[in-house]
Amino acid sequence: MRTNFNMTDENITMIKGDTVSFNIIVTDDNGDPITVDSAYFTAKKNPTDVTPSFQKSLGSGITQEDGILTVRIAPSDTASLYEGLYFYDCQIGIDPDKFTLLRGILTLEQDVTTN
Repeated sequence: MRTNFNMTDENITMIKGDTVSFNIIVTDDNGDPITVDSAYFTAKKNPTDVTPSFQKSLGSGITQEDGILTVRIAPSDTASLYEGLYFYDCQIGIDPDKFTLLRGILTLEQDVTTN
C-alpha cells in the first residue's frame, strides 16, 4: 500500500456557470489502481473560510473507477459565485490517512453567453 503521494500545484481557469471535468489517477507504487475511501474537492474564496464556496465529494460530483477519480464541477456550483480567485484543494482518504493530491487557484471568469 502506498503511504505517500506527490502533491501537485495546478491552477484552473473556467467560465462561471460552465462545466469542468478532470481526472486524478490514484495508483500504488507498482502502478496498480487504488480504491480510496473518501475524496473531496473544496473551493473557498479565502483559505480560512469555514464554509466552502462549493464542495464535491465521492458520490456527489466525484466518481471513482479503476483508480481514476473524475471531478465534475457543475454549472450550478459556480453560476452564483463572483468572478475572481478562489483557493481549492483535492484531498483523498485511505483507511485512517488523508492526502492532499492537488491544490491551486481556481479563477472564475465572466460568462458572456448567459443562456
